[in-house]
Amino acid sequence: MGIRVTIEAASKAEAELIAQQLPVKASAQSWRGFGVIRLGARSRQEKDSFVEAVSRSFQEHKLQWARVRYDDEERVFKANGNGHRAA
Repeated sequence: MGIRVTIEAASKAEAELIAQQLPVKASAQSWRGFGVIRLGARSRQEKDSFVEAVSRSFQEHKLQWARVRYDDEERVFKANGNGHRAA
């Protein structure tokens, strides 16, 4: 059973940076001013690899924030005043 995954970022440009780091080919779109990547994971392991890629991209590119939604869960990454950290 597949898992629908939605990745959101502050802008399409930030979503494009995330898309480049994903282990699958993905494209970013703009929706209401936010960057959005929609894809499907074939397993929980693949979903976990997407979350890890977003985390790496968030840290590496010093993004403002990013959110990964899947099933009924979400993982949010936010910058704070003292640097970056996953929330």
